[in-house]
Amino acid sequence: MALKIVAACGNGMGTSMIIKLKVQKIVKELGIDATVEALSMGQSKGLTNSVDIIIASKHLVSEFSQKQKAKIVGVTNLMDENEIKTALTPVLKELS
Repeated sequence: MALKIVAACGNGMGTSMIIKLKVQKIVKELGIDATVEALSMGQSKGLTNSVDIIIASKHLVSEFSQKQKAKIVGVTNLMDENEIKTALTPVLKELS
């Protein structure tokens, strides 16, 4: 079964789409079956019990409840594919 991943940003436009593309590349490289969506914080907060992973900027992580199904992954530089991969890989391996 494919992992469900959400790339979240403040308003769900450009930044989350960039994260989505980087995450899609990473899961493909790791051979992990996953679907990735780009959404706003508001949309993402409503999905914390129906997705596996939410990846967002570290300053937004505190907006998510820590008592949910989804693993919340925070990154500092959303343009840095290596940072995203380093933060995401352990969680992907744990869940897949």
